Amino acid sequence: MKTINFNNHKFQISRDGILFWFDKQIAIISDLHLEKGSSFGSSGQFLPPYDSEETLTKLLNTIKKYNITKVILLGDTFHDKNAFSRMSNKVLILFETFIKKYEVIFVLGNHETKMKFEHIKFFNEYVLDGIHFIHQTSKKCIYQISGHYHPVATIRTGAKKITGKCFIQEQYNLIMPSYGVYTGGLNIRNKIFKKIFKKEPNVYFLGKRSIYKFPYKFYL
Repeated sequence: MKTINFNNHKFQISRDGILFWFDKQIAIISDLHLEKGSSFGSSGQFLPPYDSEETLTKLLNTIKKYNITKVILLGDTFHDKNAFSRMSNKVLILFETFIKKYEVIFVLGNHETKMKFEHIKFFNEYVLDGIHFIHQTSKKCIYQISGHYHPVATIRTGAKKITGKCFIQEQYNLIMPSYGVYTGGLNIRNKIFKKIFKKEPNVYFLGKRSIYKFPYKFYL
């Protein structure tokens, strides 16, 4: 893991894209996009419908290793408004296990604006110790941890180019990578990030063996 400081608090970044706030016994995850695979079936694009099972299994297996009592999900936990109805029995059991074992905070994502669940309460934002947990970063001058953009970065090693998920951080903003196994990514060189970050941000590249912090100019 990699330790970072944000608003005078220490957080730990894991290689699979989870942000741990161990002082609060909290795990923070963004963009699971559950049932993304099954959503393609309606358009005739058939993908193996096991992404939700893999995502939830991976998540549960990781956080059970630590003393975590609360999980903050930063939006787009579900891929579309009908995602819950398409879940297999196995996925439903995994999901029920998850929400029973932990206090789960569901932040509302753009994929979930039309969803209504009696047993799930969505927050537009969740604030704790001066940090705003939101789905998409805002222009407000507040400390905010968000997701939405699925940031990825590309580096060159010899003759090869390697692309991987990453965290992006500057004084007030910390943007997390997507966690779902079927989620893509937006390169940090995209003009969208240039509008968000006025200065060159810190980039934490999630490699297979470690987490790397290269100077911003090294990324392609």
